Amino acid sequence: MTTQTRNKRPVLVAAGALVVVAALASSYCWWNTNLFGADSFCGGRMGSGEVQAALDSTGRVSQVYAQVDPQRAEFTCTVERTSRFVGGDDQQVTVETDIEKGAFPFTTHVWKNPAARSYFRGGVTGAVSQDGGYVVLPKSCWDKGGALQGKGIVRFEDGAVATVEAKVKKGAADPAGLARLLTRSARQVAEKAGCGTSALSATPDLAAPSASRTTDVQNVCGVRGFALPKEAVLVSRAEPDREQVNNGSAHTWACDLQLAGSAKAAVSFAATSDKNFVEVAPKDAYTFETLPGDKGVAAIDEAVLHCGSGDVYFAAQWNGGYDGALLDSFDGVAYVRVKKATFQNFLDATAAAHSCPRVTLP
Repeated sequence: MTTQTRNKRPVLVAAGALVVVAALASSYCWWNTNLFGADSFCGGRMGSGEVQAALDSTGRVSQVYAQVDPQRAEFTCTVERTSRFVGGDDQQVTVETDIEKGAFPFTTHVWKNPAARSYFRGGVTGAVSQDGGYVVLPKSCWDKGGALQGKGIVRFEDGAVATVEAKVKKGAADPAGLARLLTRSARQVAEKAGCGTSALSATPDLAAPSASRTTDVQNVCGVRGFALPKEAVLVSRAEPDREQVNNGSAHTWACDLQLAGSAKAAVSFAATSDKNFVEVAPKDAYTFETLPGDKGVAAIDEAVLHCGSGDVYFAAQWNGGYDGALLDSFDGVAYVRVKKATFQNFLDATAAAHSCPRVTLP
């Protein structure tokens, strides 16, 4: 009996060890893979594979919030990627339908740094970065009276566009993966609303931004002859330093200019011939004025010009640090004058490249 007891002990220990290993392996797979996980989320609006590609890291993807009506196109969906044992912070992204006014990617601080985005090519209007992205739904979707009622009825004449947007709340996304996720979601929405297009079925082709580089103060953003007005350069507070440019898209050019100094200032410039924005931008602003000679319309920091190959939209956007530094340095009238002079210099230097007329801002 003694001999038998001694022989069984190693067997029992080995069996216990196997149980522990199996439990650890099961736990690891649960937290760090999508084994036995959902194939899609939020009524099929988001595919598990696209979410994994967008978040681009090991972990388990799960739905944490959803607002979806199977009978309607609009939706909001938040998914999260979690992992254990292998390190790495949790990631979270929200994808939803929305309504935006005017040329929103170039005028709102929510969509800052337009040059840092990768722009869609091939018939889809949109852009993505590590922080999020957007796809503008086909124009035929904009006036679908009931299709997007959950966010309000979109009508073209109101200067609004219908979008599907992604906002990364934790971590950073892979732009190419996020582009595929957005395209799938936009296709699902458009098909549900009865306004789908073949362009939303294609694999996204992206124009990536250039690397950051030192700014040539006489040729800012690589544009020959473009310089900031003397008053716009604030010694020790806002001086041209680094820039990033995206000129890989046929329709959109953008530049983010970072300024050295205590203000942590930045200003972005953009030009696009994308009709989705060219046509709606003037309808969203009350400050546009008609330019003499039927050359277009313009405001302090926006313009739509009638150019050789069609209308082109131009914009400049100052960040809060730059705005605050200018307001500290100038009174209200002078502040407006400096911003207008900066935008005027931009138009003067870029108009010819787009076959646009030279104009004087009102």
